[in-house]
Amino acid sequence: MAGGYSTQDVRSVPPGWKVRTVKAREHRVRVAFPPGRREKGSGVVVAVLHPKNENPNTCTTRQKNPAELILMGANPMGMKAARLSNPYDSLTVDERLAFGRLGLGKAQLQSAADIRRARKQVAANERFKNRLPNPGVGTGEIGEEAGRAQDLYERFHETESSHYTVLSEPHMQSGDYTDLGEFLDVKVKPANGGPVQVISFEGGDVRLVSDAGGRQLYLAGHGQDLDEPSLRVFSDGAEDRLLLGKARTIAYQAVKWHPEVPDGARGKDKPYEHRFGEDRGTEPDVWYSRSMKRLLIGRASYRVEGAGIVN
Repeated sequence: MAGGYSTQDVRSVPPGWKVRTVKAREHRVRVAFPPGRREKGSGVVVAVLHPKNENPNTCTTRQKNPAELILMGANPMGMKAARLSNPYDSLTVDERLAFGRLGLGKAQLQSAADIRRARKQVAANERFKNRLPNPGVGTGEIGEEAGRAQDLYERFHETESSHYTVLSEPHMQSGDYTDLGEFLDVKVKPANGGPVQVISFEGGDVRLVSDAGGRQLYLAGHGQDLDEPSLRVFSDGAEDRLLLGKARTIAYQAVKWHPEVPDGARGKDKPYEHRFGEDRGTEPDVWYSRSMKRLLIGRASYRVEGAGIVN
C-alpha cells in the first residue's frame, strides 16, 4: 500500500501487537492493537501514510496529535463505524484529546466513574507539570535531557507523555525530571536500630520523581514535615542533614498501562510498592534536611526501568 504514500512514523510497534490500516480522509493511519481480543479505543497510532502528491507544508494532518487522527474519523477500511452509546460520546474534542494523551480512549472510559478518574489524572498532571517556565516554549523543541525524561515517563507508565516536568525545589537542580506518581510512603530501618518505621506525609502534595536517567529518586512538593520527636525515632543527631536509616520499600500511586498489569488495575490510579534490594541490589540511605524540610533518598543500585523500579 505504501507505494502511493509517504510514511510518517509516529512510534515503534510494541512487541506482539498487530497492526491494521484505517482510513482518515485521504490519508491512511496504521494502528497497533495489543494482543488478545480487540476492543474499541485500544489502538495506538504507529504511522501515518500521506498521499505522495500532497504539499507537506499545507498538510494539517502532520501536526495533529495521534489521538486526534482517530477522532477525526479513522474507521477500519471497508467497515462502518459502530454506533455505541456511553458517557465518552458526550465528551468534547479537547477532553478526548487530553485523555488520549494519557492513553485513555473509549475502551478504557466505559462509565461516568472512569471519566471522573481520568479527569482527576489530567488535573494532577496539569498541577505538576511546568512549575517553572519551560525553556523550550516558543521553539517547538525540547532539549536532550527533556527528551530523556519524556521517554522515561512513557516507558514507566506505558502511555504517551506530551510534556516534561521542570521543578523548583530546594534540594534539586532546576531541570527536567520524570513524574513517577503520587508518593505514599517509604519504610525505613532506623540508623539507631529498632523496628522498621513508615514515613508518610498525610495531607501533603508530594510526588515521587526521578532524574531523566532513572538513577536518582526524589520526593518533590510541599508538606514533607517531620518534627523532632519523629526524627529522634531514627537518630539522636543534631546535624541539619540527618541520616535516618536504610530504605526498605517505597510506595507510590500511579496509572500504568503495561500488559503485565492485571486487567482490573490497568489504566486505573493504583498503589504500587517497590522493595529495594530485591534483585541483590543495595538499599539507599534516607536523610532528612531540617532546614529545607525535605526527605532525601540517596543513590544506590536501583534504577527506573520499564514498568517500575528495579535493583
